[in-house]
Amino acid sequence: MRVLSGGRLSCAALLVAVLGCGGPDGDAPDLVPVSGTVTLDGEPVSGVMVNFFPEGPTTGSTLCYGMTDDSGRYELQDSQGRKGTLTGKARVTCSKFVMPDGSPFTSDGEMSPEMAGAVEVFPPRYSDETRTELEVDVPAGGDTFDFDLESE
Repeated sequence: MRVLSGGRLSCAALLVAVLGCGGPDGDAPDLVPVSGTVTLDGEPVSGVMVNFFPEGPTTGSTLCYGMTDDSGRYELQDSQGRKGTLTGKARVTCSKFVMPDGSPFTSDGEMSPEMAGAVEVFPPRYSDETRTELEVDVPAGGDTFDFDLESE
């Protein structure tokens, strides 16, 4: 598997805690349930941060996220823990950071992956917000979105 740097995504992931999907005036937009699985070369991947960046006009900020479990399953939420994401078109990133020895990166929220020496394992076509090839259209009732990624 190729290992790449992903500074932009780690900055975006850090903004999740600050911005979430809530509005600046405290009015939280309605969210719809979204979940799914992430696989790499047909195998489920744990520890993947899945971010949805809605495109076009939205109320509130633009990022909701989920982390995959051991079966590759994620469920989106905002920074306040409300489940779901905004409706409409969204760019999606899937990112996973590991330490140089291959062990998973874990954070207490004090240190970014790069500061800890971790590196991005997914190519920018999945992990970089400005270069991702992953797009969805979230319907009003929510949906399931599975991402079948390839290492090459």
